[in-house]
Amino acid sequence: MIPYTDPNAWRIAMDASEATLSTGLGSGDFDGSFYLGPAGSLGGFTLRLSLPGAPELLWESVSLEGGSEVRGSSRLLLDGRAAHADVSGFCAQVPVGRSGSSYLKIVLAAAFSPLRLRWPRWRLRPVTLRLFTEIRPAGDS
Repeated sequence: MIPYTDPNAWRIAMDASEATLSTGLGSGDFDGSFYLGPAGSLGGFTLRLSLPGAPELLWESVSLEGGSEVRGSSRLLLDGRAAHADVSGFCAQVPVGRSGSSYLKIVLAAAFSPLRLRWPRWRLRPVTLRLFTEIRPAGDS
């Protein structure tokens, strides 16, 4: 078994990843990192998202709790402003066939208040940010 605490042993599977916003901007590219505990639990993340027609977003949390169901607080930085919201989701270990190897499936969501974001295109409604991704052993394609 590859230890979850070795950052060189894992990679974000971009072919199985998507970041979406409820604002109609659709999905975009992202990069960043996830903080995993020894058993594969998700402890936190820092993600930079590039979306069409928007400044770069930084979404982060360092205080996630739980095992397969995760909860905590998160912060979104947008155009020099910060907003805070609860984040929830899951981080599940998914076995792969008979090989005994596995990967992690991560789904996260947070709803940010439009008054706190104060970005003109998002002023009228809350913004929900969702992330779907997989973390696979570095040797898997």
